[in-house]
This record gives sequence, structure tokens and C-alpha cells, in this order.
Amino acid sequence: MEPTALPLAARDYLDPLAAEMAAFEAIARKADLSVPMPAQVSRYWQLRDLVAHLGGIHRWAVENIRTGKRARQVPKPDDDADLADWYRAGADLLLDELARTDPDAPCWNFSTVPRAAGFWFRRQFHETLIHGRDADLALGELRPVPQLLAADGVDEVLRVMLAVGHRWDGKPVTTLTGPVSVELSDTGHRWVLTPSGNRVPAVSGPRAAAVDEPVAVVRGPAEQVLLLLWQRLPFPDGTHLVSGDTDLVQRLLKSQITP
Repeated sequence: MEPTALPLAARDYLDPLAAEMAAFEAIARKADLSVPMPAQVSRYWQLRDLVAHLGGIHRWAVENIRTGKRARQVPKPDDDADLADWYRAGADLLLDELARTDPDAPCWNFSTVPRAAGFWFRRQFHETLIHGRDADLALGELRPVPQLLAADGVDEVLRVMLAVGHRWDGKPVTTLTGPVSVELSDTGHRWVLTPSGNRVPAVSGPRAAAVDEPVAVVRGPAEQVLLLLWQRLPFPDGTHLVSGDTDLVQRLLKSQITP
């Protein structure tokens, strides 16, 4: 049986996005916002900074979608703002904007994929999902990620983020010495990264054919592979997912392939 096609239809992200927003809001209302974030997220942030960041990113995305052009600044809350209320207001602005937006409408995005508003349906879902799990990591209880949505997140990293990974910190993405296969044991998706001679590897997938003699294989459940690619699963804890040249995979992850 063929794995599910990725990405999902743009409007299929709306209900999962709303659910992730509601869960994040609940954390913002109930948790101690002075809790420090784990080192793999930020060595400098507390939970309050994460809440402020995500609320600002929602508002920034709204401006991108509304104008079709790149918004220059990410809004910040006032010093005396109730952060849970401020987050909720930004979430509602984004949900309302997406609900009335044609996914095919022209719109700027930061990757090499087609410049259409549908990009932001997917991107804001995964932004909220990842930062929701960041909050979980800070609080010590990680919520599960549904398999297909995690697989879609892996696809976004490899086919959207990786293409512009060299921009996040100005450093080149690690040059591959041969094919690297990324395989999801629960959904059946596979991506193959190959040397391209360009600044980033070529990527085929999410239904790529198996390759002979890959130099490394990343294989595991979609949720674990997603957290590994986002470096939320520290590499020493994720080495069970990697066979072959583990040093190459570690260097690739450290190339800042996600923002």
C-alpha cells in the first residue's frame, strides 16, 4: 500500500492547527512561565519567551498572507500584557485569516516552493506543533504527535526547510558523501538525499525508491524522526535511529537545516 501523499491539502491543516493552538494556550494559562526552556530549544529563553515568540509569529504570518508580501517585523507583546490572552488573540487572527484565504492566492514565502498562500497553512501548523512540544519539553511531559502529521513535518523539513537551510545561520549545509535515506517505520514514507554539487543536497520523496548502499539511514517512527530533524531529540539520544555514517548525519543536523 502506497504511503499517503504529502503535503496535505491546505485546509486539512486548519482543524489540527486549531487544536494545537488550544493546547498551547492552555499551557500558557496554567504553567509557570518562568520555567527555563531546555538547551536544545534555547539556552536563554523561559517559557514566557516561547509564548511571546509564537504569538508574534502568528501575527507576522497574518501580515504575510494579508498583503502577499514579506512582513518585516515580528510583533512583540507589551511588557504588561497577559501573555495567554495575547497569544490567543494572535491565534484567532491567524485562524480567521486562513479561513478566508484562497490557498492558491499569490503570497511570499521564504523557501523555494511555489509562492502561494497555501504555504502558510502548513507552516503555521508545524510552527505551532513544534513549539507546543518545546513547551512540553520544558514542563517534562511530551504529548504524542499523530503519525501522519509527524510524517508531514518530516516532509516539510526535507523538502521545504532544507532547500534554504544555509540561510538560517549563514553556514553551508554539510556536503554528503553519498545517499542518505530517511525512512518512517510507521507510515512507510521515504526520502533520499543525494549529493547535488549545489549548496544543499537533492531530495526525492516522500515516496522515494530504496537506494543501494546508502552511506547512512535514518529510520524510525515519524514522531521521533521529526524531533530528531528539529534537534529536539538530542543526537546522543537519537543515535538508535541512525545506521551507517552517524557522524555525517550529526553534521547534517548541526547544519541548522531548520530555523
